[in-house]
Amino acid sequence: MGVVTSRIVDAGWLRSRLSDPGVVVIEVTNTPGFEPDQSTIADARTVYWKDLLWHRSRREFASARVLADRLHALGADATSTVVFAGEPTQFAAYAIWVAAAVGVGGDLRYLDGGLPAWRDSDPEFDPRAAVAGAHAPVAAPLPQLPPRHDELVVGRDEVRAAIESPIAIVDLRSPEEYSGQRVAPLTEPIDHGAERAGHIPGALSLPVQDLLDEHGLLRPVAEIRERVAALGIERAEEVIAYCRLSHRAALGWLVFTDLLDDHRVRVYDGSWTEWGSLVGAPIEDGAEP
Repeated sequence: MGVVTSRIVDAGWLRSRLSDPGVVVIEVTNTPGFEPDQSTIADARTVYWKDLLWHRSRREFASARVLADRLHALGADATSTVVFAGEPTQFAAYAIWVAAAVGVGGDLRYLDGGLPAWRDSDPEFDPRAAVAGAHAPVAAPLPQLPPRHDELVVGRDEVRAAIESPIAIVDLRSPEEYSGQRVAPLTEPIDHGAERAGHIPGALSLPVQDLLDEHGLLRPVAEIRERVAALGIERAEEVIAYCRLSHRAALGWLVFTDLLDDHRVRVYDGSWTEWGSLVGAPIEDGAEP
């Protein structure tokens, strides 16, 4: 498929450019404790998502300066094409969304399917043979731009105000989470993440897996467009997306923005982890809102 959009690339595109010193691969994982050189993709750097994207002690995004400096330490400078490879794949979309929200610019790309798709694309893959290293940055850090937080992010008060309004609320969690059977996806070994299960009143279910095929790759645009059309949100003045921690919702934002050219989407940062534990926050459960 190659370059799907200016921000979405596939494994073939990346494999043909690994020798290019201007292409910097950053693996964003859900596993703390990784050293920067413990990568899957040759010459990539690996980082735990919170260590890259969050403030060290507060539950908020890193500032633009801090994020740009962290990326610089991982080999990305103002001249780089930075490819985020997620494991799971939505962590790469989350990195791009956070960077846009706080105001870090540059050429930032999402690897379709993330690290699982990368392994599947290489039948000779041997994790023991992966060559890891760092591109030493020679230019300044990635540029800082005006933040777009208000354009891309919503908080709990805005979500509460959106209930029973012309704003569409879209839930990108699994059917089990949406219906209240779980508060975490089945891929999590422990069902945790909020005090209560269910969904935000009036939220429409769009499981992120409906946007992906069995290999975790983005489905053809026509299929995604058809699935989104079934939600009946074409007349909504705005779309609020959420999931459990906002990673899957960030992938939804990238799909809407880049594949569907639909720029109405903002992501609820706190997502169900916050909403499901808020005192007095209304919830619904069951298969339908």
